[in-house]
Amino acid sequence: MKSLNLLSESLIQKITGEKSLPETKFFINEMKTIGIEKLPYGYASLRRFIDPETMKFHYQKHYKGYVNKLNSALRKKEYGDVELEKIVKQISKYNTTIRNNAGGAFNHALFWKMLSPTPQKPTGEILDKIKKDFGSYREFKERFESVAKKRFGSGWVWLVITKGGRLKVMSTQNQDNPLMNIFDKGGFPVLGLDLWEHAYYLKYQNKRDEYIQNFWDAINWKFVNELFLSKTKKEETITESFMINEQKESYTPIGKAIQNYMFILSNNKNLLWTFRKCIDSVLSDVYGENYYEKGEYAPGEMSGVYDIDGIKGRSVLNKLNTNIIGFVILLHDINKAVVKMGEPEITLVGKTPKEQINEVYRFCNYIKKYKNRIFPSSNTLTNIMNILTKTHNKGESNESFVNTLLKKKLGDENVKTVGKLGSEQDMSGGVDIILTIDGVDKTGQVKPIYSITQSEGEYVIKIKGFVKDYKTDLLIFTDNKKVYVFDNKNVDASGDHFKIPSDNLIYELV
Repeated sequence: MKSLNLLSESLIQKITGEKSLPETKFFINEMKTIGIEKLPYGYASLRRFIDPETMKFHYQKHYKGYVNKLNSALRKKEYGDVELEKIVKQISKYNTTIRNNAGGAFNHALFWKMLSPTPQKPTGEILDKIKKDFGSYREFKERFESVAKKRFGSGWVWLVITKGGRLKVMSTQNQDNPLMNIFDKGGFPVLGLDLWEHAYYLKYQNKRDEYIQNFWDAINWKFVNELFLSKTKKEETITESFMINEQKESYTPIGKAIQNYMFILSNNKNLLWTFRKCIDSVLSDVYGENYYEKGEYAPGEMSGVYDIDGIKGRSVLNKLNTNIIGFVILLHDINKAVVKMGEPEITLVGKTPKEQINEVYRFCNYIKKYKNRIFPSSNTLTNIMNILTKTHNKGESNESFVNTLLKKKLGDENVKTVGKLGSEQDMSGGVDIILTIDGVDKTGQVKPIYSITQSEGEYVIKIKGFVKDYKTDLLIFTDNKKVYVFDNKNVDASGDHFKIPSDNLIYELV
């Protein structure tokens, strides 16, 4: 997502509890001048975290000062109508005065909404994502506090969503924001803490660590979760619209190719296995020090590329080896070079199984030939990474939806998410989740539904991905409206769909 515009006025009312909107519209949408955000609570409402006098000075003097100085600087340069978020994103175009005051205005307008008069606990998708990317909520808190305490002088500490779709903690100096284009490895901020002395000094004096620790009791997790969803939902919509076009028999070259290759690769698993070995070999060659063998990066982690593009942990790039859209984009772009050389286009369509495997070998030879032109930077790779990130985020959204319904059915203590990106359980065993049913732990694989029908005593399920045999106890499918939980016995996964006996259905949840 490229803005916070998904936060509608009705959502603001819901979050802040106000019956009417503030005097100015939501801070992202101001036009002629940058407006002053109305404080959504009284100065004394956050007393357990910050004293009323500090809150008043912080809001009235510092925050309003940033906004007024920003408007004055913009008028002097005659920039015309500009949005605050656009200024922040394109900050390199502006002078230091605008950079400092735009950051101060933007950061504080976010900060006020990130605080709550009523203590809240983290819940929902943001909590699931934190646990997935940091290991646990406790580990996230430790990381956030550590980065905050290391910030020397004035600045902020942030929890951001990176371009790769991962959560990470980072710090910025002065009034800089992770959205500013001066940061190659920034992101979309969903939580932030002001570390300037004016934010805490009247109450805490030199005890900044105590201020940082008390922040957890004042976070508006409901707003943070909505902010997180406003980022991820748009990405899901983009991915979903692509899949909808595919279902409607899109006749664009890429759309049609995806349908053809989905069928071909699902019915000849050797083709995909050959491609997978090829991609793994190329990534190992290109990324060198960032490529780890099984268990080298951390116990239980599978082989692959880690810690690239400023993102800690396993990269979504590793998913290229089994991603059909990535396969087609790579094939499409390599064929442009192949045709220019006067060679016949690489294609699997209309070929015999033997010819298809030969074509995949030829494809792989060209990937190896052009590996340093494709990786680690090219337009082709950018397109592939966009798709991999969106499909990865969609998968996480599916798993979050499944978790919610299963916890409602079985209880929180009986549902455990396992499938961390790159974990051995997920990669080798296909384990996304463990359910405790009638006192027995059962492993499960979660898949998105393309279509589901029932006839002649069996379910026929097509998924948005490749069909293969899984060794888990359960197969779990979702269309983000329903969740189907099946016993994984006598399941036919030999073609491009699953055939599951009707008696295998354990739960159908809405």
